[in-house]
Amino acid sequence: MATPAIRNAWRIRSIFQTRHARPITTKAISQKFQIYTSSSPNPYLNLSIEHHLLEKSDPDSTILFLYTNDPCVVIGRNQNPWTEVNLPQLAKTRIKFGQLKHHLVRRRSGGGTVVHDHGNANWSVIFPKDVFDRDKHALMVVEALKNMGIKGVKVNERHDIVQEVAQEAEGSESASSTYKISGSAYKLTGKRALHHGTLLLNSNLKDISGLLRSPAAPFIVAQGVESVRSPVCNVGVEDNTDFYHAVIDQFKAMYPDGRSVEVKEVEQQEALNHDNIWRGVQELLSPKWLWESTPKFRLSSHPTPEDPRPRPSPPSNFFLTLTARHAEILDLQTDSPLFRSPNHAASLNFLLQQKIHEVPKYCDLLEWDSYLNFRIDNGKTLTLRNESVASMCKWLLGDDMLATGPIRGINKSLKTKLKELKHCRDGGKPLVLDEDAFMFHGRRFGD
Repeated sequence: MATPAIRNAWRIRSIFQTRHARPITTKAISQKFQIYTSSSPNPYLNLSIEHHLLEKSDPDSTILFLYTNDPCVVIGRNQNPWTEVNLPQLAKTRIKFGQLKHHLVRRRSGGGTVVHDHGNANWSVIFPKDVFDRDKHALMVVEALKNMGIKGVKVNERHDIVQEVAQEAEGSESASSTYKISGSAYKLTGKRALHHGTLLLNSNLKDISGLLRSPAAPFIVAQGVESVRSPVCNVGVEDNTDFYHAVIDQFKAMYPDGRSVEVKEVEQQEALNHDNIWRGVQELLSPKWLWESTPKFRLSSHPTPEDPRPRPSPPSNFFLTLTARHAEILDLQTDSPLFRSPNHAASLNFLLQQKIHEVPKYCDLLEWDSYLNFRIDNGKTLTLRNESVASMCKWLLGDDMLATGPIRGINKSLKTKLKELKHCRDGGKPLVLDEDAFMFHGRRFGD
């Protein structure tokens, strides 16, 4: 059975009849106006196609790019995944072959964290930097929605697209509530500007709140950008291609000289075979990019003068602080007398200068209820046989804080996705990831 993303791709193919074997050639991206859709639901690939268009297109060109992604959580370039995402919950949504139901992606633009699925459409406009305006293309999307009969939509003071929805109220007075339906972000380069955003058409909103509530957030003070929480709603459009049509029409209305431009579909195979796009995919799928792009942050088990916020259920038998930058542990301190002994102190020294996302390679987390094994010094093992020490390390490295166990599953998912795309790039038939198993054009992979 085809997934929703594949069915959506078939609809796009049947509607946009203009097909090009290689739509993103050097000649194509030098045109004054360009419109592209993507046949792939892969978020790493679509963001890399977008980045390629930003980097390589003619500086004076204006481009519209539309795509729909598989379920994923997308954080901004300068955000902290430990405060923005419920990593344990994301890692629990497993499907077969090491893949997760929701991918975790760090995009190259700024802004806050968003959740994509097949009921969300993504729009992107790339244009000359000297005409950059934060609202212009958001207003273009608003007009497209109005042309579809969607009422109450506007751009707010934060440059987000919102919808005012009438609410039932007692008495004769009517009331309305404002909901966010699109978040957007920007990226500026030497001569180019990118403005891209989401549009909640018919998304599974239940996933959003759970995935974006991190249990570690109350314990962490982070540099970088924090997401602003807003109530959200769907606009109630069932077919993403209806939205595509409306945005394309409004783009052509905004740029009359581009009325005759053809809509070109970018095929997954063509995009993967493009060296610059493939390099972009590899970067986005690397744990180094995902975790080590994190700005400096400080985790404290209890209130401090720098961070006096009350903590939900802080540990009662120790006080601990950790400072990290680019996912590297720079400082780790505790008031516990247990760590005054040489062996116990060695466990802390071992963690210093370690990358948080690499700790599972060296720490035998499965044994920490009674003791911990740290693999150090070319395979040598340091064993800490103390329940209190294990409790402290379990709190720090466990699901409620640094989530090193879930990170192991997320990194495995990145590796699996990279193998899948490399298989396609090397000429193999596309692997379609279903919720039950990989399907190989109707057959189970491996049959």
